[in-house]
Amino acid sequence: MSISTTGATGATGPAGETGPTGPAGPPGRPATDLARLLHRRPDAVHRVATAFGEAHVFFPEADAERCTAVLLAEPDPEAPVRGRRGKGRPPAVPDAHVGDRPYAASSVFAAVLRAVFRQPLGQLSGTPESSGTDGDDALPLEIELPVVRADREPEPAPGGGDGAALARRLFEPLGWRVEAAELPLDAEAVPGGSPYLRLRLTAPAVRPVEALRHLSALLPVLDGSAHHWVPPEPADVDGLLAVHPERAVIARRLARHGHAVARGEDDEGDRDGAAAVRAALGTVGAGRVVHLGCGHGELLAGLLADGGFTELLGVDVAPAALAEAARRLGLERTADPAPEWELRSGAGRPRVRLVQGTPVYADARLTGFDAMVFEAPAVAPAATGTTDRVTPAAHPAYLEHAVFGAARPPAVVATAPPGADGAAFAAWARRTAAAHGYAVTLPSVPRPPLLALFERAVPAPGGGGPR
Repeated sequence: MSISTTGATGATGPAGETGPTGPAGPPGRPATDLARLLHRRPDAVHRVATAFGEAHVFFPEADAERCTAVLLAEPDPEAPVRGRRGKGRPPAVPDAHVGDRPYAASSVFAAVLRAVFRQPLGQLSGTPESSGTDGDDALPLEIELPVVRADREPEPAPGGGDGAALARRLFEPLGWRVEAAELPLDAEAVPGGSPYLRLRLTAPAVRPVEALRHLSALLPVLDGSAHHWVPPEPADVDGLLAVHPERAVIARRLARHGHAVARGEDDEGDRDGAAAVRAALGTVGAGRVVHLGCGHGELLAGLLADGGFTELLGVDVAPAALAEAARRLGLERTADPAPEWELRSGAGRPRVRLVQGTPVYADARLTGFDAMVFEAPAVAPAATGTTDRVTPAAHPAYLEHAVFGAARPPAVVATAPPGADGAAFAAWARRTAAAHGYAVTLPSVPRPPLLALFERAVPAPGGGGPR
């Protein structure tokens, strides 16, 4: 990655062009101010050790007219496989040694960027005075990233759902001019197009520290792979979400990395989806409900507010998401060493618990409830053609067995994943119901998400574990 700026005597480009080849910097300011604002000496090569390997910062050009800072990250692809644990150390992740982490800017690169520029990023106070782009430290900036991981959106979106369109949707509202070019790969190996971009961002006046903040917050959003890990540091996007028009997309995609981020409480789609689920639970008269994959607790908060439930259990694999859900619901941490939060019944309130769990194995904590809510697995390639790999914990067979084969509640409400095809979802629902001895209905809902209501009819034929 390179960050460049021009000084007061820098060359001017074509009329109306922005960035270092366009308008010069503020009068009397040398371009080497970029090095000062990044807390780096332009005449030295800086080496920084991170949890993923080494990173280097150097300045191939640094004078009064033009200054360029380059961040060269060299992630060690074997470090996660070796399972080096401890503070700031990544755990083992599947197939890390053959992944694209060393070669493309992604969620891992964002973690490296935060580690390398920890000092300037730490000076952000979050106040309007410190977060503006027209202050004394604003410079004309050009940022280039040769290879960026940018997974396309599964659901249709205005302007297209590919990686280039998503990059524009994320960065343009923040004042950046975005040039994104897809890097072609073998079309047969990657259906739907390449997930890699060459990305160039330019702005006429932005503080370098704000530019770093935008990159560290939004590169993990572009990287849609759910099986990659980033250090459990604040995502630093709450301020962006307050004003960003794509805040729902940002929160949803960051949740795949285990980040808990603040989301708007007035999101219309979330309200309608939660209302449809509550209506389905009311149809079967459920009083004790499990939400498998509860995330940040939006649905549980709605069920708690309804007051018609006696016990609610939220289960999620991400401790950060559970912590955000506990804050939302006002729960207290228990003495159990595992991540668990609880609000015991009293004064007419239901019992509410949050526990960490994954449907790889049968979980006795999920049994004995009236109903379970979960998001169905991706039952068919999305309309965009993406075919991301899934970890064993997210494999459809394990998820279906955990719900219908092991827990076997009297009723199940399954919502379709974002962008799912209605016919494919309906076929999955009927096939799953027949395999596990449930009757299924597909309520007609005016807007997403699609959902299926399963009611237990007869014992499951054959039994057994995941197919």
